[in-house]
Amino acid sequence: MNVSATTLSERPITIDQLAIMVRRNLRASARVPQLLMFSLTMPMAMLVVFSQVFRSVADSPDSPAVSYIDFLTPAMLAVSTVMAGTNAGVAAAIDHTNGLHDRFATLPMSARLPGLARTINEGLFTLVRGAILVVAAVALGFRFHGSIVAAVAGVVVLVALAASMSALFGRIGDRLRRPDVVQFAGMMIMMPFMFVSGAFAPLETMPGWMQTMAAFNPVAHATEALRCAVLGTSTVADTATALAAATVLWVVVTVLPNEPRRRPSPRNGSAAGGQLS
Repeated sequence: MNVSATTLSERPITIDQLAIMVRRNLRASARVPQLLMFSLTMPMAMLVVFSQVFRSVADSPDSPAVSYIDFLTPAMLAVSTVMAGTNAGVAAAIDHTNGLHDRFATLPMSARLPGLARTINEGLFTLVRGAILVVAAVALGFRFHGSIVAAVAGVVVLVALAASMSALFGRIGDRLRRPDVVQFAGMMIMMPFMFVSGAFAPLETMPGWMQTMAAFNPVAHATEALRCAVLGTSTVADTATALAAATVLWVVVTVLPNEPRRRPSPRNGSAAGGQLS
């Protein structure tokens, strides 16, 4: 039979393969404990700083009649998920830099497996990061006003957002292939997601064109759904809209064609295009 890149990419993803790749990613993260610590605790530091710096927003006439820490905490959950998504892009670029991606291409597994494993890895870290952030927020006076169902819906929205951001930045890492370039590109993409979302100030206080952009921003919808869950005003429509926005981004990113593989050189062409008995 002919062995081609298409055949490798269409191989089914098995649970055993996925578990091995997820464990591999977790071990790789554990080998750099300093980076892991900063990744998990930076959102907590940002929450403390932003809750004080932007506290005057609570005095705005357009501000909702809730404490600013209750207004800010769900937004920081969404924002920290976007920021952490760049880790998937850097990890993908590192795999290209050290040649590991090329080794993956020679293995009898789906070409989409490494990206899916990175997404699961990021989802796990999102849950841990969110728990740390909520504990810090409670110390600052945060209170959850919703129900258990709303809390579960918020967790689902957060994980869906983490999956879409991981897929997006992971694809950027696969394309750019240099960790330093991926970091800069990630910042340029991350900033509009974060600030055109109503995370730090109500959307009503922003110019009309920014409100229009926010309507297409999955982070804005996730922020709104999380905020409604926290404040006890969550509806099925809020959760469904946030999940739909995250899913659309994930689908758009994942259905993009994979990077073209290099054509085999004439020297190796016959071996690459030959038949195996």
